[in-house]
Amino acid sequence: MNIWTKKEIDNLKKLYPNSTRDELLKVFKGRTWKSIEIKAANLRLKKSPLFYNKIRKDGGDEMKKNVVEAEEFGKQMIKMLSQKKKLVRIPKQKDLFKGDVNEKAVLVLSDIHGGKKNYFLDLETGKAIETYNRDICIQEANNLLSSVQEINYLLSGHYKIDELYIAAVGDLVDNDLIYAGQRFYVDVGVGEQITFVTKLLSDMITELLKIYKKINFIVVGGNHGRMTSRREASPYYNNFDRLIGEMLKVVFKNEKRVSVLTPESWFYIFDIYNWKYFIHHGDDVYSWMGLPYYGITRKAKARKGEINFDMEIIGHFHTSMEIPIGSHVKTLVNGCWIKDDDWAFKRYGVRSIPNQWYFGVSKHRPMTWRFNLDLQKKQR
Repeated sequence: MNIWTKKEIDNLKKLYPNSTRDELLKVFKGRTWKSIEIKAANLRLKKSPLFYNKIRKDGGDEMKKNVVEAEEFGKQMIKMLSQKKKLVRIPKQKDLFKGDVNEKAVLVLSDIHGGKKNYFLDLETGKAIETYNRDICIQEANNLLSSVQEINYLLSGHYKIDELYIAAVGDLVDNDLIYAGQRFYVDVGVGEQITFVTKLLSDMITELLKIYKKINFIVVGGNHGRMTSRREASPYYNNFDRLIGEMLKVVFKNEKRVSVLTPESWFYIFDIYNWKYFIHHGDDVYSWMGLPYYGITRKAKARKGEINFDMEIIGHFHTSMEIPIGSHVKTLVNGCWIKDDDWAFKRYGVRSIPNQWYFGVSKHRPMTWRFNLDLQKKQR
């Protein structure tokens, strides 16, 4: 590996923001485009508005490359979604819901981080082991469906549940531009991540139709869904999580039993039996002394004073919590899909456990029964 000289680094800092791929390759002869990109990422260099204005105006190889990639992404999406083989399946169907107590169910999905690779230290061997990837994600999705079915079977003697609400509260994909060097911790780029998660969710919804007569899917965007490398103001629709919702609309456009909602905002409030559920990702909640509890409570109480809701549902913190914010109001913090998430351990000192919330709603209470689904193994 050739070490970068000080002169090369200075030239890269000067030229990278405004130069095209071909221009950079001419200057840094003997270096591959991949090595240039990696060095630029390590130096936290970004493309400037001048660069994007130039390629929009002049077209050229950069613009052609983007068009080709967009076309390839479209073909890949069509190919993936047209596959008959499903990524997930519910086990052999049992006769469910023989009871006479009518309720509705809510399944919270968040922090799937499709496409992410996570490594954590094996304390016995001293070596890093891979605790999350797309194959593990698929297995966890199957475990989730199996858990839902087993829980429904336990409830079926007393309850009748015909309708499911899926609250997808962000970070469905991991992205590949959120932080410098992220490409080393994903197994595919964001385009293929979107394809993978759309296929995974469409298969999950299709399988859940075996249990429920009606499914409502509601999605809000997370910080990993943003389309810019830096946190900045952008329209609500500039989010990959929301894009997945729009694609699911197309997938289920002829299925009257499925409703897909993509709100025109970073948050949304939906009603079940006149109970109001306030959903958002939660990345705007800041910790105090490294603890998210205080920030979540403080902000939830402030918002409760401005907007009427009975329950707040968020994700982001990769740790399941149930936090009271008043006598009759609580915040439900969803878990993640990543075992021993390295980010969560660094940030909060917690070894994450893959789990997601599943709960019931009646006319009398915003939450009746509740289960924190363990995605690592089937419920028994």
